[in-house]
Amino acid sequence: MHDTDATRHQDGLRIIAAGAVVILHYSDYFKDVPVGRFLVAHTWHFNLFVDLFFVVSGFVIARQYFGRVNDAASIGRFLWRRLARIYPLHLATLAFYVALAGALHFGAARTDNPARYPLSDLPAQFLLLHAFIGERLTFNFPSWSLSAEMFCYLLFPLVALIAQRRKEAVIALVIVTALVNSLWASAAGTTPWADWINQGGAFRALPAFNLGMACYLFRDRIAHWPAIPGALAASLAAFIMLGSMLPTMTALVAIYAIAVLAVQADCAGRETLLSRLRFDRWSPLTYSCYMLHIPVATLVITFGSRLLSLSPHERLILAPVAIVVLAFASVVSLRTFETPLRRYLTEAYDRRAIRPAPSPAISRQEST
Repeated sequence: MHDTDATRHQDGLRIIAAGAVVILHYSDYFKDVPVGRFLVAHTWHFNLFVDLFFVVSGFVIARQYFGRVNDAASIGRFLWRRLARIYPLHLATLAFYVALAGALHFGAARTDNPARYPLSDLPAQFLLLHAFIGERLTFNFPSWSLSAEMFCYLLFPLVALIAQRRKEAVIALVIVTALVNSLWASAAGTTPWADWINQGGAFRALPAFNLGMACYLFRDRIAHWPAIPGALAASLAAFIMLGSMLPTMTALVAIYAIAVLAVQADCAGRETLLSRLRFDRWSPLTYSCYMLHIPVATLVITFGSRLLSLSPHERLILAPVAIVVLAFASVVSLRTFETPLRRYLTEAYDRRAIRPAPSPAISRQEST
């Protein structure tokens, strides 16, 4: 049995992926200068690191909950725990942009992109439906992936039930969901499904999430695959440096392969360059960093450059400032907001779930 308690490589990849997404989105703030244009042109593929999140999420959720969501009570507890993890920070960042939209409406602030704050998109945002019916790049736009994740969570108990009877069915689901996405993209004339965000992002997540589940279910076999020394670090570095040269769907397959290599290293309990560099120590900050990097950019880069009347070249100094502020904000958010609130919500749900029923004697007294 080669399965271990560690997911060091996957955790390390998560924080690297979050950093890549930050670079991708921050580059767009500096596209008026050559370095910004260079980064925009050569980091578009970093958006596919979100699909790596989905693969890792599928593995981790299966590892924690497979075989433990067999009835209504356990399914309810599972879904509440997932909401307690992702919803508070989503709501907080959404509230920030709703307040900003109000300031814009009353003339207390200005924007070059008023279409980013449509009130019509708020119901979808509140209900985490904006990976189905959202308007592109609105409010804290990276949160579309939360909607996609929630869709996967809702389907997880059903997929887990199927997998308990026949594990191979999950592999079939990876293939079928990818095939259906491809057929729909071709028939409807959409962009490649690896680019789906606001309308279809939830379906984009399914093959990756199912792949992560399949990796967990077949972890013993994966642990025995032949190991190629340096393959994980080399493939990750090659993707970061050269991935922009690949067609979108080829780049997506590369991301899936990198995720599977990380799973293999974890399941076999091997040391690699990635694990020795200890990126996994920063993995708890992944979600905070991902959700806060756009609000930080709004405050530091957008508002900061206006307040200081900086030219496009001068505003480059705000990039490292934004990264430092983001690191600080992520630590503060995790320690003082996300973790305490998640614990409170989880404990409150558990207390209600195990609340003892009134005794028959008390019930009779209450009825009289």
